[in-house]
Amino acid sequence: MEIVWTEKADETFDEIADWIEERFTQKEVDTFVLTTYEVLDNIEEFPKSYPMSKTLKRVRKAVIHPHSSLYYRIRKREIELLFFWDNRRNPEDKAQVV
Repeated sequence: MEIVWTEKADETFDEIADWIEERFTQKEVDTFVLTTYEVLDNIEEFPKSYPMSKTLKRVRKAVIHPHSSLYYRIRKREIELLFFWDNRRNPEDKAQVV
């Protein structure tokens, strides 16, 4: 199945990478990016391998790192990346992102 990035997924991915870069080194940014693409490879091969979100209907959550997660939806012909999330944020804010 093809993976499709929404505009919000692009934005939130960049926000997290920028946040990491501001506080750490390029090595941590590279690790975040590499880990994210490893998770995406896994999602592409096994789309249902990550659990359903407890708060969002028909959305799955893939933990990339204890501090960040990816929310995605499985469509008929594609996997739609909805947004990336800093797990330290208030979970109730997710409803505003989607």
